[in-house]
Amino acid sequence: MAARAEAVADTRHRIVEAAKALHAQQGVVRTSWDDIAERAGVSTATTYRHFPSLAELIPACARSVFDIIEPPGLEEAELQFPSDGSPADRLEHLVRASCVCYAKGRGWLHAAHRERDFVAELDAAVGILDESLKVLVAAAAHRELPRAQLGLLFALCDFPFWWSLRAAGLTDAEAEEQIVRLVRIASAA
Repeated sequence: MAARAEAVADTRHRIVEAAKALHAQQGVVRTSWDDIAERAGVSTATTYRHFPSLAELIPACARSVFDIIEPPGLEEAELQFPSDGSPADRLEHLVRASCVCYAKGRGWLHAAHRERDFVAELDAAVGILDESLKVLVAAAAHRELPRAQLGLLFALCDFPFWWSLRAAGLTDAEAEEQIVRLVRIASAA
């Protein structure tokens, strides 16, 4: 029985990895179950048996990406933030940690953000990340800020802004440094 469970888990893992790669490469909407099955080395029927619809597949992909990027929760982040640091120092720490996460999950995160308006399951997955980031930004700021200022800090720390800097030709390190610089300015305003 253990061998069977291990084989099932391995098949599911191969399907999820194939789906994530194809979603990053060609998008979720343009990826068929046949494409996923071929990349995973299984039959289309096996793919459907494990994931009958996007409602099951997208959350599995999102969990896999979240496991890779390891976004910190509020309690973890609070422990990682310098306790005696200024809000700007705490936000810088958040930006640097977020940029590491973005670099690890860039392909799937880009596909998820790009197609979230068309696939409800992607919108839900991105929404979880958005809510987490909003809580982390507020915790890093460590003081009451006007809604507009918190919104600006969130936008600067969010994946789409990082992605746009990368698309403009900045390296991961350059994008991170520019976001840190802008967050320091925005947190002082």
